[in-house]
Amino acid sequence: MKIYSRLFFLFICISISAQREADNWYFGNKAGINFKNPKTEILNDGELNTPAGSASISDRNGNLLFYTNGKTVFNKNHEIMENGDGLATTIENTQTSIIIPKPNSEEIFYIFTTKTTSSTNPILTEGIFLSEVEISSRYPLGLVLSKFQSIRESASERITAVHHADGKSIWVIIFGPISRIEDTPINTFSIFKIDENGLSTPIVSQHKETKSKAGAMKASPNGKYIAIADNDRENENIDLYDFNNNTGQISFKKEITSRIPFGCCTPYGLAFSANSEILYISANPIIAQYFINTNPFPNDPLFSGLLIIGGVQENNLGSLQLASNGKIYVSLYDENNSVNKIGVINNPEKIGADTNFENHSLDLEMGASLKGLPNFIQSYFRNRIITENKCIFDPFNFNIDAYAPVTNILWDFGDGNYSSEMSPNHTYTTPGNYLVTATITINNKSRDVYKNVTAFAIPILSPNKELVECDEDFDGISTFNLFSITNQITNPILNEVLTFYKNLNDANNNLNPIINPENYTNTTPDEEIFVKATNENGCYEITSFKIKANYVSLGNISDFYTCENSDEISGNQIGNFNGRAIASSIKNQLGISDRTSLKFYPSYIKAQTNTNELIGAFSSKTATIFVKAQEADFSCGGIQSFNVIVNPDPIINLQDTYSICFNPSLKPPVIISADASNDRYEWRNSQGNIISVSKDFTLDTVGEFSLTAYKAENGLLCSNSKTFVVENPEKAVFSNIEVNTEDETNNIVSVSIQGNSTYEFSLDNVNFTGNSSTFTFNNVEAGLRTIYVRDINNCEEPIFTEVSVIGFKNFFTPNGDGKNDYWNIYGLNNDSFKTINVRIFDRYGKLIHQITDFTSLGWDGTYNSEKLIANNYWFKADIVDKDNNLISKTGYFSLIRN
Repeated sequence: MKIYSRLFFLFICISISAQREADNWYFGNKAGINFKNPKTEILNDGELNTPAGSASISDRNGNLLFYTNGKTVFNKNHEIMENGDGLATTIENTQTSIIIPKPNSEEIFYIFTTKTTSSTNPILTEGIFLSEVEISSRYPLGLVLSKFQSIRESASERITAVHHADGKSIWVIIFGPISRIEDTPINTFSIFKIDENGLSTPIVSQHKETKSKAGAMKASPNGKYIAIADNDRENENIDLYDFNNNTGQISFKKEITSRIPFGCCTPYGLAFSANSEILYISANPIIAQYFINTNPFPNDPLFSGLLIIGGVQENNLGSLQLASNGKIYVSLYDENNSVNKIGVINNPEKIGADTNFENHSLDLEMGASLKGLPNFIQSYFRNRIITENKCIFDPFNFNIDAYAPVTNILWDFGDGNYSSEMSPNHTYTTPGNYLVTATITINNKSRDVYKNVTAFAIPILSPNKELVECDEDFDGISTFNLFSITNQITNPILNEVLTFYKNLNDANNNLNPIINPENYTNTTPDEEIFVKATNENGCYEITSFKIKANYVSLGNISDFYTCENSDEISGNQIGNFNGRAIASSIKNQLGISDRTSLKFYPSYIKAQTNTNELIGAFSSKTATIFVKAQEADFSCGGIQSFNVIVNPDPIINLQDTYSICFNPSLKPPVIISADASNDRYEWRNSQGNIISVSKDFTLDTVGEFSLTAYKAENGLLCSNSKTFVVENPEKAVFSNIEVNTEDETNNIVSVSIQGNSTYEFSLDNVNFTGNSSTFTFNNVEAGLRTIYVRDINNCEEPIFTEVSVIGFKNFFTPNGDGKNDYWNIYGLNNDSFKTINVRIFDRYGKLIHQITDFTSLGWDGTYNSEKLIANNYWFKADIVDKDNNLISKTGYFSLIRN
């Protein structure tokens, strides 16, 4: 039985449809959009091609009248209007133009244009210019009656407009330097009131200076604020002003810097939200929102009021413009390529990510976006319906906001019901989306304002359900997880929030909810519980159900076993159990019907409350598990414990690494053994091939091996594996070799070894001597010699190296006595070396002798048969051994004469 319904709203969603004068947009390169509610239509009939600003105007029924880039005017047939070319503007300007319908006239329109560049024509100098257009029965496609009327001699790129407080007149607001003289500060407002008599004398006032003429200026839709973007890389400010749309007076309100918090970005485009409370700023590469009068983060002392909502990477951000559907559109441009899409801020009156900025959201089809979007009278976007999306049966309150007093109104609620009240209430009885239309009369003219509203559905709950849980005895008291009722009363995929109460009054008034619904113990048998289900839109429904406890005995269940490494991890005492196979076995053991589902839990209380279910193939140590039988009606059919047992791994006591001698045949074999408690063994090589099934394994080869041991226990054959490495001892390395040939009668070679043993040394690989890590060879025959080293235990791999035993004399005495009469490098022969080139120089660097023959006696101390004086002489020797290794030596020696 349905107990009670209560509806409430989740969020405010204000959708706006402005006057139809702003329905048609033409901008960029032949880009166009029509905002005829509720559908947005892409227009491919435009002829405009402009790098930046533009303007367009439609009649109050949304029919296009004309559009312009400030230089050329196109009529509704997309032809150049008569006398409509060559208007005074700079088409690269942020806001080249704006179109103002003359109040109380259906035929006359004013085009204001900004010109920031000079020309040779003295009429078309820098300034603000006014052109007048007539569209009438005489000129159905329009005629530019006049142009080039200068209303200000200087200009920036900024112009905006908003309705007067009387709802009839219009304020045109211009900002720039007061004079075109170079370096004149950019700080002066000229504010024109336009009424049925035309332009009034401007209100001129000077305020805060901007560094750049570029950057947008926008009035808020409610006419209370004016914002200016200073498109200067060093200034990077947005200036916010209060505006009195009754008197035209303006006062400085706030400087907003785009350097904080993102510190990078120069502002360009501006747009207010339709409620005029949030200002949006485009500053490459980001879009930010500024909260004018509120702080959405009052507990954050660092929040400056500026919040980034999105950004772009591949393109640049241009102008922003609020549209009649309440969304803000973002122009995108590229210096080298056209961009056929623009961005959209879908929910400008929300905060941060909830604004839902979509880059490249709207496809312009045949058109392309450039830097600008059309400029409009901003109060066109104030006309709007204000209401809240709510649940069915809850009354919607409708209000209208407009730039001028509404004298009559007719509401069409979209469901066949109407009202002529100014602020009616209306209740929807069927959930869905409805297009609400308000036909309002302003200044004796009627127009339509639209809004899409949603009446949310309430949850549909099944009444009179029971949650039956297992009882440990017969007292009717048990522990319940109240959320287990979900499948019976609603569809779980709806993700509705369930809240439980003990009585209807508490449920109706959100009082005393049950604080432990997942672990609730009933106080009386067959207790009634009330549940409130709330959907994602905040709509709820209340029903009740009974909770009952029944005692059911399932019977004894045999134990279940698995191997320790069934979870593919050895040593953690945890195994994997196949829940489906266990459930099938239990059903066979106890004769349980297939219609009854079995679920497994780690404890009795978890089984009662349906929490921490062990699903599918679950992992567990040896433990007691509880199985819960659940019937088709979700009632408990019994809870019973059983054991799951993890067989231990077969024992393997092997090391990670074993060492065998380089030549195993020279030593007794190394044998390792598997644990005798196992039943079967498989020794494998690195390729995975079985090379032995014995308990013992002889290590005679280096490499990677593994043992898999098997043991049968509790009806299972479990296995365990270990990989190990067999390697040779690390062989020694030569750390130092010194050759001493200064004694002609005894060449000495000293050898040092770095290793893990003691070593023997040899020059012929036959006769070894020594028992240390160092050794000295005496009387070594000169030439290329090989040194052999082996460890004393004959286990490591022997090592060897070659050395050149080469020496030279420190002095010689060429006196003819047959002793020491020649100087030469010795230890060289043509058996070990290929070439020799020894050059001898005097102390001035003069070459005095050269030895290139291994059989030469050497130098006898003469030059050109003349004896040289006793002195020091220098040599450089280049010797190539038999392996083409170059050996270079340099030094000096003494010639001594007695």
